Amino acid sequence: MGKMQCALKQLLSTEGMLSERTLRVPRADDVGRSHFSHEVQDVYRQLGGIRPSFPLNLGCWDMEFEGIAIELDECLHFNRYRAITLASIAYTQLSRFPLSNYQRYCSHYEDECLRGGGYGGKWSNPSCVAQFGAASPPKDLTQNGSPRWRQRAFYDFVKDLSPLIIGVTVIRVAVWDTVVEDGYSRTVAEVLTAPSHASGAALASLLRERGTQGVPF
Repeated sequence: MGKMQCALKQLLSTEGMLSERTLRVPRADDVGRSHFSHEVQDVYRQLGGIRPSFPLNLGCWDMEFEGIAIELDECLHFNRYRAITLASIAYTQLSRFPLSNYQRYCSHYEDECLRGGGYGGKWSNPSCVAQFGAASPPKDLTQNGSPRWRQRAFYDFVKDLSPLIIGVTVIRVAVWDTVVEDGYSRTVAEVLTAPSHASGAALASLLRERGTQGVPF
């Protein structure tokens, strides 16, 4: 668990009920039985997927707050590949997803993603190459780019569909999102790096606002 995730968990612990691993993530057979199987397969191909069928090995949720799955998206989650997934027609059925914000973050903050994830296992590994082909040289996005970024974008996309596929509500919060503390606007990254006495309540308010939804949301 990274520093920002730990900070978020600590701040939320004073504002509501936190739990772990009570909510499951989508499996390949869940996707296959859903109305979105063809759309997921199409997005996999758009991302450069080379396997006949997409592998799916999703990690558990970052945390669970008041019975809702929470994912904290740091800088590695915002790039051109994630933007491809966000163009999916599936988001028309996820009306509470912060789509325009996430699309803007992908276009504005790819350089941050490159600084943090343009090397080593953050750029490529054997399992990602098996799914999306060989990597370009580190930090080179002109050819095949990063298979690890492609895989992360695909897995994020499938998790986004959880309300529609398995009935699990998920809230994404980005480090580039803003909250208001004592009348001042701060990014989530700033809040998690240097929290104030009002940070926990501000973050909980953001999550509750995004979580006031049914399925689909």
